[in-house]
Amino acid sequence: MRPRSPSIIALMAFTAVAWMGGSLGAAMAQPAQTAAPQHLIPQSLQIEQKETLEQISMLARRKGPVGVAAGKALVLFKKHIAREQEFILPPLTLLPLLAEGKVTPDMAWALPMTDRVKAEREQIFDEHTEITEALNQLVVAAAVAHDNDAKEFAESAAAESLNDLEILQPTLLLIGDILHSKLPAGH
Repeated sequence: MRPRSPSIIALMAFTAVAWMGGSLGAAMAQPAQTAAPQHLIPQSLQIEQKETLEQISMLARRKGPVGVAAGKALVLFKKHIAREQEFILPPLTLLPLLAEGKVTPDMAWALPMTDRVKAEREQIFDEHTEITEALNQLVVAAAVAHDNDAKEFAESAAAESLNDLEILQPTLLLIGDILHSKLPAGH
């Protein structure tokens, strides 16, 4: 695990406050006619995404092969983060309640998301494969440049990508299965 910077610790504190009490203010600030509610993603994943994006952006600004390789990975990572925030990660916020055996009709919002994850598993796998390949290219570029920090970052980010496939995606499928089995038909 990478060390946390003071800005990340501040983000954690801000996110915790927003998570616990900021939703009322955010709801009041929203226009009355929002198309679809934006669902939060787990705080730990918000922080992980922010840290990864900051680090890879910094590496992409470097000159030479490390910057070029990081730039390619950055494009793929940004595209995938947008999809994760749209429909892949929000259902994970239900885990604490599901772990307690609680399933309520207001959780039905997650079903279209988990169903989409299931339907797009191959595409998600392909995205992670592309991201991992780009990170592997960054590992090689960093090794040639004797840039241990960039190399360690790329190795860690590649492992996180693998975690998404091995842990998060199956968890989302289980969330969908639980909701489908416990909620009345039609949700």
